[in-house]
Formats: sequence, structure tokens, C-alpha cells
Amino acid sequence: MRGFARSLLTVLAGLAPLAAGGNETGDLGLHALRATVRISDGKRSGTGFLVRLPETTDGKPTHLLVSAAHVFENGKNPTCTVAFRTAEGPGEAARRNVTAPLRDGERMLWERHPSADVAVLPVEPPADADLEPFSLDQLADRQRIETGVVGVGKQVWVACFPAQLEANKAGWPILRHGTIATHPLLPIDQVPTLLVDYSHFGGDSGSAAVVDDAGRPVVVGVVVGMQRQTDRTTSPFEERTTHTPLDLAITVQAALVRDTIEAWRKEQNAPASP
Repeated sequence: MRGFARSLLTVLAGLAPLAAGGNETGDLGLHALRATVRISDGKRSGTGFLVRLPETTDGKPTHLLVSAAHVFENGKNPTCTVAFRTAEGPGEAARRNVTAPLRDGERMLWERHPSADVAVLPVEPPADADLEPFSLDQLADRQRIETGVVGVGKQVWVACFPAQLEANKAGWPILRHGTIATHPLLPIDQVPTLLVDYSHFGGDSGSAAVVDDAGRPVVVGVVVGMQRQTDRTTSPFEERTTHTPLDLAITVQAALVRDTIEAWRKEQNAPASP
């Protein structure tokens, strides 16, 4: 009996961290949802998330909208619509659309990474937005890969709008779940993208893939595409191409998002051309 009691205590002790982790995961998922917005050009839509900039001065942007570059490139309009949510009361929310300019005349206002499908655009959220943007230090870097915070098999949460689906009329995103499927992740210049094992759909592009770092969400990367298998069959009367999704999302590593933000900040601080 004493041996059974001792074993039971050991099992319960092992379950305690799991229970605590469950609470942290819930907070992590909610943070990912609150940082995420939908981007639309009126016909098509993608996903994005907000990053709060540190040490901003008067007149300077305080937030950057991060997304896949093709979300901004595909739009033919000079502006895009960013759908925020505002808290109207306990348990209530309402949509708040913000029109964000993509260009000023011929000058593009968004910054694209030179080789990766990620971009940033300055966007000021409404003062009453129900929003919890990520900070710069929540974008994973090499150190978090080296220490094992980011790595193969780690659980990932993705707040997104699959097939343009919203959770409700207020425009909240859908929370998906998967795992990092790529190993190794270093060096980053040779592994600029990783695969996340979750059911990816059109409309997810620009989503943040988020892992847990001791109860704090950390962005692993930006979802930009779908891995699929392509089969072609030919008969005397028909040619057919079939694309089969592999439930693997192509995700640009967050270190390249950091590089894009740094390039944008340098551009903002550059002296005006004479």
C-alpha cells in the first residue's frame, strides 16, 4: 500500500507541470489571437500580426503589421483594409476596419525582405482595439534555436483565417495547432524556411507560428505557403493535374522578419534625398 501511495504521489507530481503548462498554453493562444488581424483588398484576404516598436518618438509609427509579402503584392489597390476588434463590454466585441495605405505616390510604404516572402507595413491600430501586439524580443532568433526553445517537435499555435473563415462577426481569427516538422533549423541562412505540421489553407498566409517559452509566446516564423504533391496523368482524351495538400505549412523563420524590420527602421532614419 505504501508503495502504491508513493507511486501515486510521483504520478501526481508529474502531472502538476502539465496542468500548469495547459494554463500557459491557453494564455499563449489568446495572445496569438489578439495580435492577429485580417488583411483584405476587397476580393482576397490574408493574415497578419502586429509588432510593437520600442522607443518611438512623436510622429513615428508605433506598430508594424507583419505578413507574407505576397499578401501586399497581390493587392492592386493603393490601400488595404486591416480588420481589428474593439471591446464593447464583457464578452462583447465589434469589428473595426482601418484603411492602411500601401504606397505614397510611387513610393511603396511596406518593406519586403530581399529574398524571403515576408514584409512589414506601418499601421496604427485604433486606440480602443482589443489588441496585444508582439514585441521585438518575442521574434525568435538564433539563440532560441540553440537553447531548444525552437526546434523540431515543438508545439506551435497559429491564429489565422483559413479559407477566409472568421470565428465570429467581430472578426476574430481561428486558432490552429501543429508541430515544427523541420530539423535542423541552423544555420538560418541555409534554412530560411521551416515546415509546420498543421492543416494549412488559403487565407493563412501571413500568420504567426507561435511556441511557448516558459509561458511567454515566441514567434517562430510567418506562414507563407502550402507544401503539396503534384501529380499529372495523361490519357488519349484527357490531361489532368492534381494537387494534394500535405498538411505542411511553409514558414519563414522569424530571424528574417527581424532583418526586415531592421531594414525598414534604417530606411526611416535615412536622410532625405536632396
